Amino acid sequence: YTTLFRSLAKENTEALGLADRVAVLQCSLGSGIGEKRMGTFDAVVSNPPYVPAGAVEDTETEQHEPTVALYGGGPDGLEIPIDVLVRSVALLRTGGVLVMEHDHEQGALLRAAALGAGFKKAETGQDLTGRDRYLRAVR
Repeated sequence: YTTLFRSLAKENTEALGLADRVAVLQCSLGSGIGEKRMGTFDAVVSNPPYVPAGAVEDTETEQHEPTVALYGGGPDGLEIPIDVLVRSVALLRTGGVLVMEHDHEQGALLRAAALGAGFKKAETGQDLTGRDRYLRAVR
């Protein structure tokens, strides 16, 4: 899937006329970025594993998704999302934005964690059904 997602992201930047301004990078929580590039990114977009232990909403999801892609660690599912948050602070330039999907019950905790990690602003966005589903945090 990784190669497919990367090629789709590149295709989208080209279709939007942004290919000369957008670099699509794939990494594991910022590893391999290099010291020179730290603090230079405009955006980090992440859909990390975030499901709390034992809280999959439907069996179909659990049957088709590998466990490593679902569960975020710990009883609240926030270990990996908070790690993404903390690492994103180092990657983003001042004014840079982190957008990260999360469980509909994790919004308040992630907003607080973002502010505690050094983001200046943190808000929760809703999905098409009106449920809290993603964090938007500005460094």
